[in-house]
Amino acid sequence: MLFASLPLLAQEAEEAETKNRVVFSLGYTWIPQGAKLSESETGDGFFVPAVGFDYFRKVSDRLEVGMMWDWELDHYIIRNSELERERAMIFAAVASYELMEHWAVYAGLGGEFEKNENLMIWRLGTEYAIPMGHNWEFLPSFTFDIKEGYNSWNLAVGFGKRF
Repeated sequence: MLFASLPLLAQEAEEAETKNRVVFSLGYTWIPQGAKLSESETGDGFFVPAVGFDYFRKVSDRLEVGMMWDWELDHYIIRNSELERERAMIFAAVASYELMEHWAVYAGLGGEFEKNENLMIWRLGTEYAIPMGHNWEFLPSFTFDIKEGYNSWNLAVGFGKRF
Protein backbone atom coordinates (compact mmCIF):
# COMPACT_ATOMS: atom_id res chain seq x y z
CA MET A 1 0.00 0.00 0.00
CA LEU A 2 2.88 2.37 0.85
CA PHE A 3 4.63 1.72 -2.48
CA ALA A 4 1.40 2.20 -4.42
CA SER A 5 1.00 5.75 -3.04
CA LEU A 6 4.61 6.88 -3.74
CA PRO A 7 3.98 7.78 -7.42
CA LEU A 8 1.07 10.00 -6.33
CA LEU A 9 3.25 11.81 -3.80
CA ALA A 10 6.00 12.27 -6.38
CA GLN A 11 3.47 13.73 -8.83
CA GLU A 12 2.18 16.19 -6.20
CA ALA A 13 5.74 17.26 -5.36
CA GLU A 14 6.52 17.81 -9.05
CA GLU A 15 3.39 19.94 -9.53
CA ALA A 16 4.28 22.01 -6.47
CA GLU A 17 7.75 22.65 -7.89
CA THR A 18 6.49 23.90 -11.28
CA LYS A 19 4.19 26.79 -10.44
CA ASN A 20 6.47 29.36 -12.13
CA ARG A 21 7.49 29.69 -15.77
CA VAL A 22 9.94 32.00 -17.51
CA VAL A 23 10.28 32.32 -21.28
CA PHE A 24 12.88 33.99 -23.49
CA SER A 25 11.75 34.53 -27.09
CA LEU A 26 12.97 35.85 -30.43
CA GLY A 27 10.63 36.88 -33.20
CA TYR A 28 9.42 39.39 -35.72
CA THR A 29 6.58 41.87 -35.39
CA TRP A 30 4.61 42.73 -38.52
CA ILE A 31 3.28 46.29 -38.58
CA PRO A 32 0.93 46.71 -41.57
CA GLN A 33 0.89 50.54 -41.30
CA GLY A 34 4.63 50.72 -40.57
CA ALA A 35 7.41 51.88 -42.87
CA LYS A 36 11.10 52.74 -42.74
CA LEU A 37 11.68 56.40 -41.92
CA SER A 38 12.95 57.04 -45.45
CA GLU A 39 9.87 55.35 -46.99
CA SER A 40 7.11 56.95 -44.92
CA GLU A 41 4.84 57.48 -47.97
CA THR A 42 5.25 54.01 -49.48
CA GLY A 43 5.55 50.42 -48.41
CA ASP A 44 3.21 47.59 -47.59
CA GLY A 45 4.18 47.19 -43.95
CA PHE A 46 7.30 46.68 -41.91
CA PHE A 47 8.89 43.75 -40.09
CA VAL A 48 10.57 44.62 -36.79
CA PRO A 49 12.86 42.16 -34.97
CA ALA A 50 11.86 41.67 -31.35
CA VAL A 51 13.04 39.92 -28.20
CA GLY A 52 10.82 39.00 -25.30
CA PHE A 53 10.88 37.85 -21.71
CA ASP A 54 7.83 36.48 -19.93
CA TYR A 55 7.07 35.39 -16.37
CA PHE A 56 3.98 33.37 -15.47
CA ARG A 57 2.63 31.98 -12.21
CA LYS A 58 0.17 29.08 -12.20
CA VAL A 59 -2.97 29.85 -10.17
CA SER A 60 -5.00 26.72 -11.11
CA ASP A 61 -4.67 23.65 -13.30
CA ARG A 62 -5.34 25.58 -16.51
CA LEU A 63 -4.87 29.25 -15.58
CA GLU A 64 -1.68 31.29 -15.30
CA VAL A 65 -1.21 35.01 -14.72
CA GLY A 66 1.90 36.84 -15.71
CA MET A 67 3.84 39.68 -17.26
CA MET A 68 5.09 39.85 -20.84
CA TRP A 69 7.89 42.17 -21.91
CA ASP A 70 8.83 42.68 -25.58
CA TRP A 71 11.44 44.97 -27.04
CA GLU A 72 11.20 46.01 -30.69
CA LEU A 73 14.69 46.50 -32.09
CA ASP A 74 14.11 48.99 -34.90
CA HIS A 75 13.18 52.58 -35.75
CA TYR A 76 10.13 53.11 -37.99
CA ILE A 77 7.15 55.36 -38.66
CA ILE A 78 3.42 54.65 -38.77
CA ARG A 79 2.01 55.89 -42.08
CA ASN A 80 -1.05 58.16 -42.07
CA SER A 81 -0.40 59.28 -38.48
CA GLU A 82 3.29 60.23 -38.69
CA LEU A 83 3.80 58.44 -35.39
CA GLU A 84 7.51 57.66 -35.02
CA ARG A 85 8.54 54.55 -33.05
CA GLU A 86 12.10 53.87 -31.91
CA ARG A 87 13.00 50.71 -29.97
CA ALA A 88 9.60 50.49 -28.31
CA MET A 89 9.17 48.39 -25.16
CA ILE A 90 5.89 46.64 -24.49
CA PHE A 91 4.80 45.52 -21.04
CA ALA A 92 1.54 43.62 -20.61
CA ALA A 93 -0.16 41.92 -17.68
CA VAL A 94 -1.88 38.82 -19.06
CA ALA A 95 -3.93 35.80 -18.09
CA SER A 96 -3.20 32.56 -19.92
CA TYR A 97 -5.71 29.71 -20.19
CA GLU A 98 -4.72 26.22 -21.34
CA LEU A 99 -7.38 25.09 -23.85
CA MET A 100 -5.92 21.62 -24.09
CA GLU A 101 -2.66 20.01 -23.05
CA HIS A 102 0.25 22.22 -24.21
CA TRP A 103 -1.94 24.74 -26.12
CA ALA A 104 -2.87 28.02 -24.40
CA VAL A 105 -4.46 31.36 -25.26
CA TYR A 106 -3.72 34.60 -23.44
CA ALA A 107 -5.14 38.09 -23.18
CA GLY A 108 -4.17 41.20 -21.28
CA LEU A 109 -3.65 44.90 -21.06
CA GLY A 110 -0.48 46.93 -21.06
CA GLY A 111 1.51 49.73 -22.56
CA GLU A 112 4.00 50.42 -25.32
CA PHE A 113 6.66 52.74 -23.99
CA GLU A 114 8.83 54.74 -26.35
CA LYS A 115 10.57 58.13 -26.26
CA ASN A 116 8.20 59.82 -28.75
CA GLU A 117 4.82 58.69 -27.38
CA ASN A 118 3.53 56.00 -25.04
CA LEU A 119 0.50 53.95 -26.10
CA MET A 120 -1.98 51.67 -24.36
CA ILE A 121 -2.32 48.15 -25.81
CA TRP A 122 -4.65 45.17 -25.63
CA ARG A 123 -2.80 41.88 -26.16
CA LEU A 124 -4.26 38.63 -27.48
CA GLY A 125 -2.27 35.56 -28.36
CA THR A 126 -1.71 31.85 -28.39
CA GLU A 127 1.24 29.54 -27.80
CA TYR A 128 1.98 25.85 -28.02
CA ALA A 129 4.40 24.35 -25.48
CA ILE A 130 6.52 21.48 -26.79
CA PRO A 131 8.12 19.67 -23.81
CA MET A 132 11.89 19.14 -24.09
CA GLY A 133 12.45 17.34 -20.78
CA HIS A 134 13.61 18.52 -17.34
CA ASN A 135 10.82 21.16 -17.32
CA TRP A 136 12.18 22.91 -20.44
CA GLU A 137 9.80 23.85 -23.27
CA PHE A 138 10.01 25.09 -26.83
CA LEU A 139 7.21 27.64 -27.43
CA PRO A 140 6.12 28.90 -30.85
CA SER A 141 3.70 31.79 -30.34
CA PHE A 142 1.46 34.23 -32.19
CA THR A 143 0.47 37.57 -30.62
CA PHE A 144 -1.88 40.31 -31.80
CA ASP A 145 -1.53 43.77 -30.21
CA ILE A 146 -4.32 46.33 -30.55
CA LYS A 147 -2.76 49.76 -30.07
CA GLU A 148 -3.91 53.36 -30.24
CA GLY A 149 -3.56 54.22 -33.92
CA TYR A 150 -2.30 50.90 -35.29
CA ASN A 151 -2.17 47.14 -34.68
CA SER A 152 0.65 44.61 -34.97
CA TRP A 153 1.18 40.85 -35.18
CA ASN A 154 4.14 38.99 -33.72
CA LEU A 155 5.46 35.52 -34.53
CA ALA A 156 8.10 34.25 -32.13
CA VAL A 157 9.81 31.14 -30.85
CA GLY A 158 10.76 30.88 -27.23
CA PHE A 159 12.47 28.62 -24.75
CA GLY A 160 10.81 28.28 -21.39
CA LYS A 161 11.69 26.78 -18.04
CA ARG A 162 9.17 25.69 -15.42
CA PHE A 163 10.24 25.69 -11.79
